[in-house]
Amino acid sequence: MRTDEFKVVHVSPRVQARGGIEALHALNRTLPLKQVFVALFDRGSEARDDYLNLNFTWRTTLGRMRREFARALAPHAGSIVVYHNEWGLPLLCGGDGAARRLAYCLAMPAFHARDLPGSDGLVDGALGITPAMAEAWREMLPSLGAERVCVLPLPVAPPLPLQPRRECDGEVVLGYAGRVVSEHKRLDRLPEFLRALDKTGLRYRFEVLGDGSLRAKLQREVGARVRFHGWTPKDEFWRVLAGWDGIVFFTEVDGGPIAMLEAMALGVIPFFPHVEGSMGSRYAPQVDPRCLCETGNIPSLAAAVHDLLAQDQAKRAALRARARALVAGHTVEHYGRALSGLLGRVAGLPRISAAGQTGGHWSDGMPLGFATRFAPWLLWRQSFPQFLKRSLGRSNARAT
Repeated sequence: MRTDEFKVVHVSPRVQARGGIEALHALNRTLPLKQVFVALFDRGSEARDDYLNLNFTWRTTLGRMRREFARALAPHAGSIVVYHNEWGLPLLCGGDGAARRLAYCLAMPAFHARDLPGSDGLVDGALGITPAMAEAWREMLPSLGAERVCVLPLPVAPPLPLQPRRECDGEVVLGYAGRVVSEHKRLDRLPEFLRALDKTGLRYRFEVLGDGSLRAKLQREVGARVRFHGWTPKDEFWRVLAGWDGIVFFTEVDGGPIAMLEAMALGVIPFFPHVEGSMGSRYAPQVDPRCLCETGNIPSLAAAVHDLLAQDQAKRAALRARARALVAGHTVEHYGRALSGLLGRVAGLPRISAAGQTGGHWSDGMPLGFATRFAPWLLWRQSFPQFLKRSLGRSNARAT
């Protein structure tokens, strides 16, 4: 089926979120598709015809969320509805009026292991950003066949002309790009990393592109040793990124991240924790095995940074060239073709997703924050034993 024959509704916790999510949605908007973007938790609205913010908060009750979501999607009945990170899919899908429904997984398999099985039978297709998801879908979504799933190459589009940092002896420049938070990103580990790097004797500067709740605390702790750029316009982002020798991540759950791919496109050397099934764990060791570090082992990370960036210019240049080559296929064109191809296939295949629950539920008066903390299985319309079993499975997957 041609892509001009259907409309795509993107449902995402946030559309205006800064960092990789914002970049991905901005790219999706440029594709030749009829699209609408529905944010559940954006903090402010945009005056755009293709955008709607439902402005839910942790105080919003589950019943109100379902009713307002159904009203918002009523004008778009018969669309392909894409749930980014499949957030709230079983809770909300009864009111989406979708002709077809897809789950878009933006993390690694272990992150989705608890929740995604609850979407089996509710989706007609699945999208992901890591090859490891293809194997995981066979287990977590057995109702889907190979023709209904697609691994998307996260797009990297540096402006041209933009030259990577020139090789020079002496001080190296390191950085981090993304949300400055503890949850998921673990930027609370930055001070420990700097202390460990100091012990190696490496001469360096450290910069941060991004912002978040941890920034003020980190600035008090590390002082002027780190330059915090905050969120910058994309042109400025690329200019700063091009001046780095290495990019460092501390995450335990990140499936991408797109900032790592953007840095590699400029020849910046990535240092990433071993997060099973992530893009970082796939690409970092192909630059050099020492670029993939044990999760949470900060002294080991600092030692790897020292060993690789203290090398002579010729060896660093070889690592840069390898990084650029690895992400050469991550183009906007490749991403657009892969996404449009799956949408067209799913639209042309028979529907296999159930309509989802409609009507009332005993928990409809429960605030989202309370449910998230004390009864998260309600968001997935699972029984407590099912949810507990999958939660334990996800914890075991992360531990290994």
